[in-house]
Amino acid sequence: MERAEVVSDLLRRSSLTPPDLLAADIAAALQGFGGHHLVLYVVDYEQETLQPVSLGSDLLAEAPKGVRVESTMAGRAFQTQEVLTAPVDDGWRVWVPVRERAERLGVLELGFSSIDDELLTLTADLGLLVAHLIHSAGRYTDAIELRRRLRPMNLAAEMQWDMLLPPLGFTSPELSIAGLLEPAYLVAGDAFDFSLNGDILDFAILDAMGHGVNSTLASTLALGAFRFARRRHLDLTVMAELIDDALVERFANDEFVTGQLAQLDVATGHFRWVNAGHPLPFLIRGHQIVAEMACDPCLPFGLGIDITEVGECHLQPGDQLLFYSDGVTEAHARGGAQFGVDNLRNAVEQYIGAGLLAPELLRRLARDLRSHRGSELADDATLVFLQWLPGR
Repeated sequence: MERAEVVSDLLRRSSLTPPDLLAADIAAALQGFGGHHLVLYVVDYEQETLQPVSLGSDLLAEAPKGVRVESTMAGRAFQTQEVLTAPVDDGWRVWVPVRERAERLGVLELGFSSIDDELLTLTADLGLLVAHLIHSAGRYTDAIELRRRLRPMNLAAEMQWDMLLPPLGFTSPELSIAGLLEPAYLVAGDAFDFSLNGDILDFAILDAMGHGVNSTLASTLALGAFRFARRRHLDLTVMAELIDDALVERFANDEFVTGQLAQLDVATGHFRWVNAGHPLPFLIRGHQIVAEMACDPCLPFGLGIDITEVGECHLQPGDQLLFYSDGVTEAHARGGAQFGVDNLRNAVEQYIGAGLLAPELLRRLARDLRSHRGSELADDATLVFLQWLPGR
C-alpha cells in the first residue's frame, strides 16, 4: 500500500467496523506502511497520565498500564504538541500528538524499522485523523471514554462533561481558545461555552451556586438559555436578561448563577462583555497581565439582573484574556491560606514567559491548584484562555 493511501484506508475501515475497535483499525492501517508497534494513548481527565486503549489489536497486547505526562516521551509529545522520535533496538519509536484543532486528546506511539520526513508528515496527519475518529467513536461507544477515567465520576460531573461542555480547545486563523475544569470527577456548577459564527465569537463562563445535581441543573438551564439566545443573534444585554428570566421562572430566586457573557469580533478585535457577579478576567499583553477587565457588575443570573454597563474595548493583535471562576483563587490549602489572585497572576506570567501553549499552561495551573490544596478541590474551578490572533 502506498503511504498516502494509509489515511484514506483508515477512514474507510473505521466507518465499517465497530467503534470500540478503533485501535485495531489503526493497527491494521499502520501495517500498510511498515509499522510494527502501536499504542494509542488517551489523556485522563486530570491530564496527569496517558492511558492506553486496548481494544482487540494484537499490537496492543503488551501496552503499559499508563504513562505520566510529566516524565515520558509520550507525555512530552502531549505537552509540546510536536512529533518526537527516538532510536530503539528494533528501529524507531515515533510519538504523535492526537489533537482536534487545539483540543489535546492523546498520543500515538508508533514503531518503524526506519523513518524519513515523508513518513513523519504522514504520522502527523494520522494523529489529526485519529482525533476526529475518537470524537466520532464517542457517539457510539463508551470504551474510549472509560479509558480516560481513573475513578468513577459523580452524577453531577457526568452531566457536566456529557451534556454541557464544548471542546476544551479550539483554534482558527484568528482565534485560539483553551479551557479546563476541576475537580474533573466532581465538577458540578461551573461551565463555559463558545461558538464562532462568521466573524462573531460568543462566549460564556458560568458558576452556579452550591454543589451537586441542583447546581448542575442551574448551570444547565443557564447554558441552554445562552445557546438559545446566541442562535437568535440577540444582543448581550438581551441574552443576559433571557438567562435571568429562565432561572427566575424555574427556581424563583432560590438558585443563582454568576457569569460573564462576551462577544468578540475576530475581524476587528472589538470585545464586549457583561459581568453578572463574576471575577474580573485578566488582559494579557506580551508576557504580562496588564489589566483586569473591569465592568460594573450586575446581580447574578436568577436574582433579577439590572445591567448598568456593557464593557467594551479593542484588543491588540496577540492579546489574551484569562477568565476564571472563584474556585481558582479561593482554593484553600490545608493550613487555610487561599491560592489567591497574586499566586494566579504570578503563575500565569511565569508559564507564559516560558513559552507554554495555552492548553499546557492551564494543565499546569490545575496541577498547581491541586498541589496547593493538598487534596481534591472543594469547589469547582474553571479557567479559560482566549487569544486574538489576526493575520496568523
